[in-house]
Amino acid sequence: MPSTRWISAPAGKVRRFAARLARRAEPLPRLPFAVALAVAAVVLAVSVEWEPRPYDDIAEVTELPSALDPEIDFSGGAQVEFEILEYGFGTVEDELGAARVIVGAVIRNPFDTAIISPGGLDITVVKDDGVESTLEKFYPNPIPAGTTMRLGFVITAPTEGVPLERLRLSTSDPSFLAPDPEGLSEAERAYAVVPPMPDVELLSVEPLLSPEGYRLQYRVVSDQAQGILLTVLFRDAEGRLLGGLPAGEDPFSFELGSAGWRTVEEGETLQELDLHAAWIPEGADLDSVEIGPRAMYMG
Repeated sequence: MPSTRWISAPAGKVRRFAARLARRAEPLPRLPFAVALAVAAVVLAVSVEWEPRPYDDIAEVTELPSALDPEIDFSGGAQVEFEILEYGFGTVEDELGAARVIVGAVIRNPFDTAIISPGGLDITVVKDDGVESTLEKFYPNPIPAGTTMRLGFVITAPTEGVPLERLRLSTSDPSFLAPDPEGLSEAERAYAVVPPMPDVELLSVEPLLSPEGYRLQYRVVSDQAQGILLTVLFRDAEGRLLGGLPAGEDPFSFELGSAGWRTVEEGETLQELDLHAAWIPEGADLDSVEIGPRAMYMG
């Protein structure tokens, strides 16, 4: 049945208009009772008897089923866990000068035979009573067999007044191994068996004057042309993680799914990434900056 929510909108506008008239008329001399009663009757009649368009004039939209997705159901595989090797938090500023908390992590698929469809990662805060409260959840991309991946994430939940030392990162929700490729069709196998992540090597970090910051030059070696999603991790001089970012022109636009995606050709590709100074957490050692893939797309 088509939606009729719009029918109440004109009547509501009339009622609100009448209310405004009443408020404005309060300071004025009172109308004779008969005149006021007549005005009220007209307003009531309009608000109640407003004639909506007939149903014949309303186009009913039918939602069509989407095409079958050839992607396999990972939940048919064994339930497993991926590993969080290390993580850390830091504070940076976005383009508007607002403080943003970032998290960097290194995760690993410990299985050498199958890709993992990972569950969520929970960012929690430890309260004064020692109880952990979930601040935000995000989901890594599928992890190829035996692969270690870097993750950079910008927390969108309010973090004002939250000490970084009280933040934690932990796994949540089930993770699944891809089913045995031997029992899959050719189309399904394309999702269950993926090539290794491309190799990414940071070559240099050079200062920039405009915008103030640094330019990262890096090399990508890939077995095929593909899109890759990159992450930048920051460490201090002792090697402790201070957070990470999607490696894109605007690392704070990751909610739109665009930050960090870059296209590389088969073989060797040389690329650059500019980091604004405000995007680098305090205490980061530029000689310890890392860049690496967190996902790939072979469209």
